[in-house]
Amino acid sequence: MEQEIIDSKFLESMSGKRPFLKRMFTVFISQEPKRIMEIKDALDSRDVERLRHLAHSLKGGAATIGVERVRQCCLALENASKARDMDAAMTHMGELEAEMRHAYAFMFNFLANN
Repeated sequence: MEQEIIDSKFLESMSGKRPFLKRMFTVFISQEPKRIMEIKDALDSRDVERLRHLAHSLKGGAATIGVERVRQCCLALENASKARDMDAAMTHMGELEAEMRHAYAFMFNFLANN
């Protein structure tokens, strides 16, 4: 079974807090592209400490709003940076970018319809 883009249990828990959820999604959409660029920059410059830190902070942000697949990609990226495995980090970066696109699409759709 494929994992949901946004955890349905999280969405259910937020059902009575739509304005708050919309604000959380808006902040994620507006701030995270910058962090993705910073992660790519850290990867390109092979700065494993910065890469680990950025992946860790995005992981926390993703966990907070139920974006589980993004959280898992960040965890894999964080672990690759700890192991100084830049080939694995590059692979996980590609996966992370794809998952972020799915998350943005879900959030834009949610914001448009709520």
